[in-house]
Amino acid sequence: MQCPVCGAQAKNLTPATYDGVVVGCPACGDYQVTGTALNKLLRLAPEYRSDVLQRARERACLGARPTISTTCF
Repeated sequence: MQCPVCGAQAKNLTPATYDGVVVGCPACGDYQVTGTALNKLLRLAPEYRSDVLQRARERACLGARPTISTTCF
């Protein structure tokens, strides 16, 4: 799969029960995107997607995987 943030080749780490996508990207790291935020993220210009991921990182608890949700926009 392609990383929704940077477009690099990434691993799809999504469990079957998760409503969204879990990404393992060599450039962006591991993160997840909720189902409702995924379309919104993909509609953003690529240069703004990393800002959204950064907001998710800032909101993540220590040691937790960052989650891009609608509150990150």
